[in-house]
This record gives sequence, C-alpha cells and structure tokens, in this order.
Amino acid sequence: MIERIKCCMLKDVKETVRTGKLLLFFALSFGLALLIMFFTLFFGDIPDGLTTELPGFDIESLENMMTVLYPKLVKESSGVFAYYIGVFFSLITIIVTHTILPKEKTEGKWVLPIQQKYRSSDFIVSKCIVYGTSAGVSVFFSYMFYYILANSFMERNMTFGNAFICAFIHGLSIFFIISYTMLFSILFKAPVIAPISMIGTVLFAPDILKNFTIGEYLPTFMLTFVYDSRNDYSMLAGPIVLNVFILIFVYYITIIKVTRDTQEEQ
Repeated sequence: MIERIKCCMLKDVKETVRTGKLLLFFALSFGLALLIMFFTLFFGDIPDGLTTELPGFDIESLENMMTVLYPKLVKESSGVFAYYIGVFFSLITIIVTHTILPKEKTEGKWVLPIQQKYRSSDFIVSKCIVYGTSAGVSVFFSYMFYYILANSFMERNMTFGNAFICAFIHGLSIFFIISYTMLFSILFKAPVIAPISMIGTVLFAPDILKNFTIGEYLPTFMLTFVYDSRNDYSMLAGPIVLNVFILIFVYYITIIKVTRDTQEEQ
C-alpha cells in the first residue's frame, strides 16, 4: 500500500508542477503578502498626509479605521494578512482543486491503474496529501515572509516563535481545507457541493463561532487563532484533534462510497 501511494504521490507532484498549480499556490500566497504590505504602507500614511494638507481637519475617525484595517504593528498586521489568506487564498484554491478527483474518475483515468492492482484509495490519499501539503507549505512560507518583512519597519510586538507556530497552524488549516474539499468532491454526486460548503464554512464560521465558547473547541478555531495572532497554544489541541478525527471519518465514508460505485460499474 505504501509503495502504491508513493508512486501516486510522485505522479501528483509532477502534475502540480506541470499544470502550474504549485506555482499558483505560491504566487497567490506571496502576492497577497506583498499586496497587504503595500496597502499598509500606502493607506497607513494617508491620515498623516491629510493632517499636513488639511490643517484643522478632524481625522481621528479615519486614523482609527486605518489602524484597524492596516495596523503598523507586527502582530496585528500579521493577523490581517492571515485573514486575507483564509478568505481569498482559500476561496481560489477550493475552486481550483474541487474538480480534480471527480474529473479523473469520470474520464476513466483510474481504470488502467486499478487493473494493475492500484486502489481508488491510493489516488484519493495521494491527491489530498500532495495538494493539501503544497497549498499549506506555500501559506507557511508566505506567512513567515510577511512576518520578516513587517519586522523591518513595523513596531515589533510578536516573537519569532509565535509567528512560526501561527504560520504552521495556518498552513495546517489550509491542508485540512483542501483535503476536505477533495474528499467532499468525490463523496457527493454533485461536485459543486464541496466548494459551496467549504467556502461557506471558511468565510462565515470563524467570525460567527468566535462569539460562542463552543467555538474554541471546533475545527474553525484554528483559523480564528491565526487571525488573532494568539499565543495560548494549549487551546489548539482540541480543534486539531477534532479536525484529524473528522478528516479520517470523511475519508472512510468516501472510500466506502467510491468502492461501492466501482463495484456497481463493474
């Protein structure tokens, strides 16, 4: 089994490079980092400029808004970047990856490998690992890149260790998001259910559930954690363990469905 999955993963790694998806993941995450950094530099200086150009003009409310949207504090600014990753990066990668497994299955790309003793589970596991890891690693490195860049001119109120853990948790969150998307895409008859359900969860659940105590124990708390640049690491244990259990459960029911469908087709 391990050897089969290794072969599938090698093929999928080459596929991510050949199709440009690996480049997309890194370009998107680093592009967002540079974009948020530009906005922080440009919009953050607007109140100061207006003070010079319009003496006596009350710009306190504008300053407060700019401080919230584009703070010049490393911790808060990293949280803003993490939010953009959680929303825009997740949105695009979910849309890009949700058709991969259903397309391979409907086009009959699994038929010949299965005749050569491969299993449907090999293709599914490989895709989740390769695409989830590729997206997660790109987020990890872009987060650390943003943190280092922010440290060069912003007020330093976040340790390297805190940034490293937040980057890892955000990358792990993206891994789970992509894996869920790919599993749901093959689990449901209508692949469109996968992106709709995942996009809805990523966009709305963190903001809604953070207002309830139970939200601290749910999988989406991992996103909330990095959005707030928190450092109470013990709070991560429950959401991570629950994410793992849910992912394993979804994986097994997906394999059961795919196996049953394959038997019916034969």
